[in-house]
Amino acid sequence: MKLHRLVLSNFRGVAHREIEFPDHGVVVVCGANEIGKSSMIEALDLLLEAKDRSTKKEVKQVKPTHADVGSEITAEISTGPYRFVYRKRFHKQYETELTLLTPSREQLTGDEAHDRVRAILAETVDTELWRAQRVLQAASTAAVDLSGCDALSRALDIAAGEVAASAAGESSLIERIDAEYARYFTPTGRPTGEWAAAISRLAAAEEEVARCAAAVAEVDERVRRHASLTEQLAELAQHQARAQHRHATAQAAADKIAVLTEKHHQAQLVAAAAAATSAAATKAHTERLRLRTEFDTRAATVAALDAEARQSADAAARVRADVAAADAAMDQAACVRAAAQRRAESARRILEQLGDRDESERLSARLARIDALMGDRDRVNDELGAVAVTEELERRIEDAAAAVDRARSRLALICATLEFTAAAEIELATGGQRVSLSAGESWSMTVTDSTAVEVPGVLTARVIPAATAIDAQAEYAAAQTELTAALGAAGVADLAAARRAAQQRRDLENSHEQLNAIIAGLCGEDQVDELRCRLARLRAGHSTHSDLAAMDISAARAELEAAEAACAAADAECETRRRVAASVAREFAEVSTRATALQTKVATHRAELDAVSDRLARERASVSDEDLAAAADDERRAAQIAERRVAELAEQLAAAAPDMAAAELAEATEQVEVLRIRHSEVVRALHEVSVELAVFGTEGRQSKLDTAEAERERAAGEYTRVRRRARAAELLRLVMARHRDVTRLRYVEPFRAELLRLGRLVFGSTFDVDIDSELRIRSRTLDGCTVPYESLSGGAKEQLGILVRLAGATLVAKEDTVPVLIDDALGFADPERLARMGEVFDVVGAHGQVIVLTCTPARYDDVQSAHRIELCG
Repeated sequence: MKLHRLVLSNFRGVAHREIEFPDHGVVVVCGANEIGKSSMIEALDLLLEAKDRSTKKEVKQVKPTHADVGSEITAEISTGPYRFVYRKRFHKQYETELTLLTPSREQLTGDEAHDRVRAILAETVDTELWRAQRVLQAASTAAVDLSGCDALSRALDIAAGEVAASAAGESSLIERIDAEYARYFTPTGRPTGEWAAAISRLAAAEEEVARCAAAVAEVDERVRRHASLTEQLAELAQHQARAQHRHATAQAAADKIAVLTEKHHQAQLVAAAAAATSAAATKAHTERLRLRTEFDTRAATVAALDAEARQSADAAARVRADVAAADAAMDQAACVRAAAQRRAESARRILEQLGDRDESERLSARLARIDALMGDRDRVNDELGAVAVTEELERRIEDAAAAVDRARSRLALICATLEFTAAAEIELATGGQRVSLSAGESWSMTVTDSTAVEVPGVLTARVIPAATAIDAQAEYAAAQTELTAALGAAGVADLAAARRAAQQRRDLENSHEQLNAIIAGLCGEDQVDELRCRLARLRAGHSTHSDLAAMDISAARAELEAAEAACAAADAECETRRRVAASVAREFAEVSTRATALQTKVATHRAELDAVSDRLARERASVSDEDLAAAADDERRAAQIAERRVAELAEQLAAAAPDMAAAELAEATEQVEVLRIRHSEVVRALHEVSVELAVFGTEGRQSKLDTAEAERERAAGEYTRVRRRARAAELLRLVMARHRDVTRLRYVEPFRAELLRLGRLVFGSTFDVDIDSELRIRSRTLDGCTVPYESLSGGAKEQLGILVRLAGATLVAKEDTVPVLIDDALGFADPERLARMGEVFDVVGAHGQVIVLTCTPARYDDVQSAHRIELCG
């Protein structure tokens, strides 16, 4: 590529400028600061890369600030077989024009012109070299990277004795390998694309399996809680029965004490009455009148109490019948609840057996697939056993074939070729072979061993090759023998057959690895024998329940739900009946107690009435004081008897321990209440668990777990496949990078030689450099002192950077050259170095274009062949 002419109009602060450049040599373009020297490089880049209507920041920045006009750039360029004039206007009235001058004249405009120039540059210009061959003000001391320049690589290939097209082919292959590597890894080596997606999918599947397993475990926990609550409810029922019995016993004891208390009270009343009768003997007449009134009153009271006692007895009889009916209803509800529980247990067992049947079917299908894959693996093992070409034999054959090719090439280069041209008809004899030549006919032969050529009857000539040719022939024969032996050991006819057999072995090994991975994924953490034993157990259990074959698991679940609902309903009904029976029992106890109290009261009042009647009869019979005194004496004795009766009853009441009986009754009552509350809480908790289990039954948690586990298996298989491809791409990239580095090492020597040739013009004969495989300077040696590149001064770095670019410019082929652009460099160089750099510019200027932009042209006075262009503001 060569730049012949550049025209700028309204570009930043440049109103108009036109410069013509010579085809060869050093061009020094000089001018003051801010006159627009660096803008020329920027304009050339925009012309070749940006479209005329581009809105990029780089395009907007070049628009003049003092006028509303569009920036124009025109360049005349030649590259490869093309020479063209290219013009663009930006910002206003966008315009692109292309005029092709050679190889045939052609004119294009707009995007068509832009695309045509881009195609020409892509075809003929190494863009990486075009970018690298610049020394800019902002990066004049930065290290130069020429590793991506295909043109320089081709030139170094030729200089190193390689085929010129190999670098391009290798670069294309590396690009494809990098593209394949980028499908799976980021530039820093982290997973991306398919590989990251496979990792994420497997992680998500594992998380979903864990979540579904937790959900199923939650159902199991609720089932266990339901069973535990059911057991607690049964235990509470037993405790309640015992507490009710204790309460009834305590109540009976309390009733007995109440009777004793009442008798004691009645005895006290009798004693008091006797005392009162004795005291009132003197007031017989008055007492007789009071006794008549009292008799009438008590008689009425006794009649009323007797009627009330009969009503209470009738009510107690009726309530006793209700108690018997409530007890019968409670017993019937208990039977219904027991039947519902038996039905639920049966439905639960059937559902578990159907689950075992389904698991048996899934396990059978899984084992069938594993058996099929193991059969395929055995077949692959058999085929692998039939392949005789091992990796060691493959390497031996490849090495032997390479040795044969090298020996053949060396033999062809070293051996002499004899050519005979007959001036007249003649016959030649060599090695038992006779060759007849007519006049003007030619015949040739390659001499690899001592050979005699005879013209019968005329002369005999013996050609003895040099020792080097004989050694080469022996080396070639040995290589052929080794290749034949290696092919024989592998049991193949030739190199192609050996490669096919080796490829077949690798394919079979890959298939074997894939089958092992799939079998491992299907088996998971279980062994195949364990799976078979488990299937046998499931089938054995299934065979004992052959009547379940026609049953549907959904019907079994529905039956279990119905049975559990019936069981819950029976529990509720049983509890209702129990509460009714308890209520009726309490009512019966109250009515019985009331009837007993009324009967006791009637007896007491009747006794009192009888006493009053006796007293009245006795008083009526009394007509004298003696009779009255006798009556008083009788009454006194009766009072004493009554007092003894009171004492006896008091002793009996104390022996019955009324305080302890009351405490026992209170404690038994409290226990009954506590158990009732606990029973209600357990019933409520059992109902809540039953509702939760009913909701869980509609969610299909087990099926979700099965689906999640199947997805995990698929994700694991995909993960294994993608990982194998990703690791293969990574390995291939590493191998190719290593190969590329080895190849680039061959580039280093010719590049280093050219850099030494130019560098010694500047630094002297002791100058030496160390170049890495990326064609970067690692260290510089001068006068026996080696300094790393990073530790060099700014001037030395800048001078070496220019030398590297100039060395690259001299090495590339003529058709691949691009202009070397140097923007205001060598500001750090001393006068002696400037003079020597001028010699280097003179040497390189003969090979191509070197364009120097500077505000200090005196730096380049020592460049004898320089063409100078002055820029005016």
